[in-house]
Amino acid sequence: MEDKMIILTATAIFFSVFTTRVTGVAPDVDERFLNVYKQGKWLVEFYAPWCGHCKKLEPIFNNVHNILRNTEVKVIKMDATRFSHVSSQFDVRGFPTIKFFNGEKITTFRGERTQEDLLAFVDKAKGPPVRWLYSAGKLSDVRALHAKDVFYLFVGENDPADDLLVKYSSIADDQVSLAYFYAGSKNILPQDVSVTSTPSVLVFKDGTVFEYEAPRGVATMSSLQKWINGERYPAFPLISGGNINEMADTGKFLVIFVIDENGAEKMKENIRVKELGRHMANNERETYHSDFQFLWMSEPETVNNIMLTFIQMPYIMVLDPTVHLYYIPDLPASEIDAPTLHRFLLDVKSGKTTAYGGTSFFQRLKRLFYDILVTVIEVWQSSRWLFLIMFGIPTGVISIVCYSLCCMDTVDDEIQSDEEDSDDEYRELVLEQKRLKEAEEKAKKHEKGE
Repeated sequence: MEDKMIILTATAIFFSVFTTRVTGVAPDVDERFLNVYKQGKWLVEFYAPWCGHCKKLEPIFNNVHNILRNTEVKVIKMDATRFSHVSSQFDVRGFPTIKFFNGEKITTFRGERTQEDLLAFVDKAKGPPVRWLYSAGKLSDVRALHAKDVFYLFVGENDPADDLLVKYSSIADDQVSLAYFYAGSKNILPQDVSVTSTPSVLVFKDGTVFEYEAPRGVATMSSLQKWINGERYPAFPLISGGNINEMADTGKFLVIFVIDENGAEKMKENIRVKELGRHMANNERETYHSDFQFLWMSEPETVNNIMLTFIQMPYIMVLDPTVHLYYIPDLPASEIDAPTLHRFLLDVKSGKTTAYGGTSFFQRLKRLFYDILVTVIEVWQSSRWLFLIMFGIPTGVISIVCYSLCCMDTVDDEIQSDEEDSDDEYRELVLEQKRLKEAEEKAKKHEKGE
């Protein structure tokens, strides 16, 4: 019976996917996805109807759906606010959240929300974790394909008993969606690439090749993983907010340059600051690489969220993602040059400059109010009507209730005052009637006396 339900559910979702392929729009699915997600490969976007970032992603995600329409990967989306029990089961904490389902393995996308990055994410996540190359031509093709990216190469024989290969394959399986892991014999290496010994592991990045050096000649899992994490990114990559958490694995300070590429008013300042970061990252690797990872961002939202404020671009800050502390230079980015930045980074490394942020109770309370403010702003920017429904109507109802309560208190006072006035008038009337009666009785007695 359960197998029949799964088949029916899979059929329903298949027809949903099939029919939407005609229009080129990624189909919406419901909670029946829970019955079939372990079968096949799925790229799923969890979204909220009111989310501005989700609306911005929609045409890009539809393009990805169209590109992958004839592959084994099915591209779908789900309203996480409507099916919250499904999204919570898959640990969806923000919108949009994109996940790749490959059997039991579920991987979260944390890159730039571009068509290229999404397709690369799918290509990596669907595996295999380690891809073997059997010729120098294949390696040349891979180098051309990843000219702007980072990839790793195990150099040695395909021996299941090789200890370094076992460790390399294990790390590749854990990080399959984060980087490309290749393997091949020493014979596929071109003349400009060499290794000190085999087996070995190389990383290709920034047009250069670097080799893993085992501590004291003994390759350990921890040292290999630390080296792979430390070399995962190019010298000066463009990073989105989601990658910040992933970059914590590098174990380095993150030197963040926030650059406004579209701002005509400060274009020269932004270009100069960006080139400063690029120069220090690429040309002074020996000085900074072991402790600092340089990167740049094109939007300020991530830094705003870290600092709980609203910055002006260009901007420079240093983040320690392991303890959620950040450091800012005394001078604005427009006035910082290479020597000034060098001294600032040395002070950060030695702990001589002030650290901000953290995870204290006050900081969490401050973040709560900031998140509320940002949510209100996002709802206002995405839909005025939704803002009115979510905030305007409840505020109006509360105002009416409060006003009514205040008016009711005033009316009660007036009623009570009127009742008191009526009581006084009644007592005066009774007393007056009593005095008149006594006067009449005295008059009668007086007439009898005469």
